[in-house]
Amino acid sequence: MLEMGRLREQAAAPEQVAAMWQKAVESARDAQLEGLSIDGALRSAYDAGHLAALAILATHGLRPGGGQGHHEMAFAGAAALGGEALSDLVPDSMEIRGLRKGSMYDPVLAGPEERAYALEWMRRTLPAVREALLLADPGLAPLLLEYP
Repeated sequence: MLEMGRLREQAAAPEQVAAMWQKAVESARDAQLEGLSIDGALRSAYDAGHLAALAILATHGLRPGGGQGHHEMAFAGAAALGGEALSDLVPDSMEIRGLRKGSMYDPVLAGPEERAYALEWMRRTLPAVREALLLADPGLAPLLLEYP
């Protein structure tokens, strides 16, 4: 992925990784807000996973390259670096990305089942990402917000 320019090297301080993780946790909290629209919940759940993937990349001194497919590269890189618990991150995130895209561009409204599916993915993914972050850099422990 590096050779193809799909991922690029970019050093990140632990505080920057923690800030990216904090954004992921905040998006996860937003996704679960009472009264939030289904579309809003889908977008926030997806954003939480995407930001968490970016945090994993940052821990390893990486970021996605620009251009089409940069979200996919974030998830693929995080899956490659995150260990067994994140081995299904790419196909799972593709389903959530499809729900997000539909919520943004499709006139058909998503329903409670799609919302529940996205929230379940997020609730499963974020703890695995947090664990991967701590395995990559145990010094992050005092900086990372707990999730949930």
